[in-house]
Amino acid sequence: MNNQETDKVLSIDKEAQISVLMSNRDAADTIDLKRIFRGFRAKSGICAWILILCITIGLTAPLLLYQFRAPALTVSSVVTLDYDVPGDDGTLKPVKELTAPDGTALDLNQVTSASVLQSTLDGLSLSKKITVEDLRKNVKIERILTENSRRQQEIANKMLEDKSSAAYSQLQSIKLTYVNQFIVSVTNGFGSKQVKLTDEELRRVLDRMLSEYNQYLVTTYADMKLPDDEISVIDTEKLDIMERLDLLRKAVKTIEDYIGTRSSEVLTYRSWSTGKTLEDFRQLLSTVRDVNVEYLYSFIYANSVATDREAMIGKYQYELREAQNQLDVLNEKIQTTKSILDNYKHDQISVTMQQSDSSMTAQITTDYYNKLIVQQATNYAEAAELEIQIADTTDKIANLQSEKSDASTEFANQELDAAIAVCRDIYLQIKNHMAEIMQSPFYTTYAVSTQAQGSAENYLSANKKPMVIGAALGGVLGFAIWFFAALGAGDTAAVPEPMIEERKEELNDDDEEYL
Repeated sequence: MNNQETDKVLSIDKEAQISVLMSNRDAADTIDLKRIFRGFRAKSGICAWILILCITIGLTAPLLLYQFRAPALTVSSVVTLDYDVPGDDGTLKPVKELTAPDGTALDLNQVTSASVLQSTLDGLSLSKKITVEDLRKNVKIERILTENSRRQQEIANKMLEDKSSAAYSQLQSIKLTYVNQFIVSVTNGFGSKQVKLTDEELRRVLDRMLSEYNQYLVTTYADMKLPDDEISVIDTEKLDIMERLDLLRKAVKTIEDYIGTRSSEVLTYRSWSTGKTLEDFRQLLSTVRDVNVEYLYSFIYANSVATDREAMIGKYQYELREAQNQLDVLNEKIQTTKSILDNYKHDQISVTMQQSDSSMTAQITTDYYNKLIVQQATNYAEAAELEIQIADTTDKIANLQSEKSDASTEFANQELDAAIAVCRDIYLQIKNHMAEIMQSPFYTTYAVSTQAQGSAENYLSANKKPMVIGAALGGVLGFAIWFFAALGAGDTAAVPEPMIEERKEELNDDDEEYL
């Protein structure tokens, strides 16, 4: 019975409306600054340490992260080319652009060639091993535009904004030139494992690499080798006097041509051991050639001097036949080329003038036709040389066949031996002089490079800005924790214990009334 009554009391009418009354007290829900300040003091101990901890974490976190994301060190050096190149007039002039010593465009890829990089690594003792390929990937080369090319590039970039076909056509015709300097940089961190060298080792690698590149230029382009000693190999026992004299004339001309191709700095270099310049040796050699060699040649030629007259006649007759055969072949080529040129049909184009009904026809030549013209000119020049040789050989044979005395043969042999000795001595002096020059900067320096620059930024300086930001964020976070802790402490302290008990009783009365 009691259970049934209880069920009736506890049964809830689903149609009835349940209303909840929330008690609101303005005094309890209002934020009071005094209570917050009291909360700050109440939590000052632990929260102050939390604030210091947050600031410390903000300061140290960037330093710890820097260990994992520290930028790799890059060292750089400026390379300046220092040699002479052939000018438009054929004379040697100081290099002004990225031009090789032979006048062609300089290939900067040779800086990272296998030979240069391998020589670089072979000459260094490094704390960690790196390969040629790893080093090549970390090398960067930057060229420097001339002022004129820089302006052209700026104008071209502005023209590209128009996006017109004329702008693109004009852009393709722009030829950029570069000064005789370029920048070479090496970045630390080699290979897939990012092997890192010390800062000093990285600078040594760059300095050594540029030194090897300079040596490459010297080895490739510097004409350090004298012409072969053609004077010492003249056989005075087996060769006839005219044969020896021809070889001597050829050797002297070769040496003079070699000296003539040297730069003005090399020609005027005065030896510390002899006090002479290369120009002095050239004048001495020219005097010996005019006074001794050429005079002796005219004497022998005029008097038909020969040690073995019959043998020399047979030799000259053989040379005459060979020269004549070459001339016959060359004449056939001349006739063939001439026939092609006479029957060549030029391409024609029609040109119409603007604002006019008249037009004109012009002939244009092709590369093939131009090559034929050049080849024909070469053929005529070679034919002229052969004709001179044939005439000279014919005169020699005629002189040797004439009845003349051989009383001057001994005198000619003595004079020729003396001329050979003098020319050989001059050659040896030139050889020693050039060996001295080759040890000077004229031949040992083709690319002057500055000392490798670049060093890692100071540990604290590199992280100064992140540390300031981290400390600020840490301070804000710590102060926020302190503030919310103080706010909670202030709310708790602001509600008296009797009020709490009174609130509890009101809640209990409401529950009983509801039941």
